[in-house]
Amino acid sequence: MILPWKKNDNDKPAFVPSPEKAKMFLERAEKAQSQSSFDVALYYFANAVKVNPQEIAIHEAMYACGKLFCIGGGKPASGADVKSLDGPTPQDRLAVAELYWMRDLNNIDRALDMLHAAVKADQIGFGAWAGPKVFNLLSVSFRDKPNKKMLLRAKNLFVEVNSWEEAKLCIEQALVIDPSDIQLDREFKQILANRAIVASGFDRVDGGTGNFRENVRDLDKQRAMEEQDALTGSAGSEDRNLARTKADYDANPTIPDNIQKYCTSLRRMGTPEHEATAYRTYLAAFEALKEYRFRMAAGDIKLMRAMRQLNAVEETAKAAPTDATAQANVARVRKAVLDLQASEYRERATNYPTDRSIKAELGRVLFELGQYEDAMGCLQIAKEEPKMRVSAAHMLGKCFAVSGWHAEAIGEFKDALSAIDASQAEREQHIKYDLMLSLIELARSEKSGQHARDAADICSSILRKDISYRDIRQRRKDLDELVKELG
Repeated sequence: MILPWKKNDNDKPAFVPSPEKAKMFLERAEKAQSQSSFDVALYYFANAVKVNPQEIAIHEAMYACGKLFCIGGGKPASGADVKSLDGPTPQDRLAVAELYWMRDLNNIDRALDMLHAAVKADQIGFGAWAGPKVFNLLSVSFRDKPNKKMLLRAKNLFVEVNSWEEAKLCIEQALVIDPSDIQLDREFKQILANRAIVASGFDRVDGGTGNFRENVRDLDKQRAMEEQDALTGSAGSEDRNLARTKADYDANPTIPDNIQKYCTSLRRMGTPEHEATAYRTYLAAFEALKEYRFRMAAGDIKLMRAMRQLNAVEETAKAAPTDATAQANVARVRKAVLDLQASEYRERATNYPTDRSIKAELGRVLFELGQYEDAMGCLQIAKEEPKMRVSAAHMLGKCFAVSGWHAEAIGEFKDALSAIDASQAEREQHIKYDLMLSLIELARSEKSGQHARDAADICSSILRKDISYRDIRQRRKDLDELVKELG
């Protein structure tokens, strides 16, 4: 033990990994990833981590999938997404923390939480593997405004997982913020000593014979690999990444990994020209290899372009609320975007008929287009997926409501409310409000005092929680009158 503040815990219960179970989950993850269902793939990767956390290849595959998920605009995980993974053991908590981060790779808090979970699960090897990736994210996050408190938290975690280079860099940045911190300066000298020992190979117990210069070159090589692997980075590193991935692609343009890495580097450049090249490259890959995931990646670029155009015209209209032409332009572009989304998701649903997340997106778009019966069919299928039950049931209820089928709408809204957990609490008010509206309509059409009273009770619960919610105060007054009228 070299550092006095570093803790050991030799009293943890023994954990027996299960490579067989991990293999089963990995097969499912790879299948989902091949269909571009990256959220499902990440869930299965996390299950593999849970039963075999020391296998670095699992984490590497999960990280590669996480990058694809984030590049494609995937949303961070909710509590419902990780609920079935959670459990009492450190391995359970590591799987949960890693899934949270892989679904939100640019979130430094999630990254540090994952390192903490790795320490608690005694997965130091994994922590050392993840350390450079986490530091890369940390350095980008602090490019404009460093945060000493978070730097010190990161430093402590890097020390725990023997990521001495990253710990050193954290202290260097912290000392720039506060040069007067004497204790930090002492730690810095100790960390330098540990870094030198690790780099020289003197800490090896396997008979290795590396010398200092060779191992420093290895560290530099590793840093270059991390730079290539990073999701975010400096302009210089992105240029180098693009040059590397383009060279690999030009040498072997039919290798899927080369295609994906090259297109990812192109998209990171953030210019319309690079994005257009990525779009053409994906389409060429699809034509050559007939792998639909490349066609879908090209479609994602087209959809993102369309959304940027819509956002631009909405900003213009917002700045000129009395300009009729600007307002009409918003409606025109929004309709074009919805038509494009509908076409794209229909094609995806044909190619991936069992992917309920695609059905859910298609149902949402068809609802926006006013194609309610087609939307109902999609949403009924999507509702069978537990993690989409709340959102799909809510949208399905809205389809029934706008079609005038309020009894069915009420049933769907109640189903959605019954499936809500703490992670989806923000949906509750919206679903209750829609349930209230359908109860009001049913009360009026059936002259039912009971439905009116039920609506009033829901209105009251919304009002007590947020008196400023939409038009809830006026609804409360109207419901008082309706209850009196219907008895």
